[in-house]
Amino acid sequence: MSGKQSEIWRLATSMEDHKSEIENWDLGAGIYIKYYTLRSSLKEDESSMNEPVSLEEKNEDCRDFFNCLKESLAFWDTRLPIDARMVYAKMAEEISDMLVADSGEGLTTKVKLDCFNTIFDSPIPEDLLSCHLQSAVSHFTLYLAEAAS
Repeated sequence: MSGKQSEIWRLATSMEDHKSEIENWDLGAGIYIKYYTLRSSLKEDESSMNEPVSLEEKNEDCRDFFNCLKESLAFWDTRLPIDARMVYAKMAEEISDMLVADSGEGLTTKVKLDCFNTIFDSPIPEDLLSCHLQSAVSHFTLYLAEAAS
């Protein structure tokens, strides 16, 4: 996927005009449109001079994307090739990493932990989930230490 992103985007957007005619669009090619749009919005906010989108809104967008991935995985089940499953996992991994990286200063612990909850419900491999769990525990431990002082 990494070397063919522009080609995937071109193909998916060219089909988008006909999505009403394509059965299960949202569970197939539509996922790629959502992924690239979400990824772009998460990146854009880092370098944009526009009013930033709140982390709560970004978290909700990520949660919606992860739910779409899980619906697609459930719908296609064994008909989805292993390489497509790997692509879904990479998409979820990248979006998760971007969401956690956006947990900047001045945010409440609840908002940050909500982001971790979103990630824990995403379709990423267990080893990556455990890394995010360690980050969540570290964040919560820091919060407890600050609250105690």
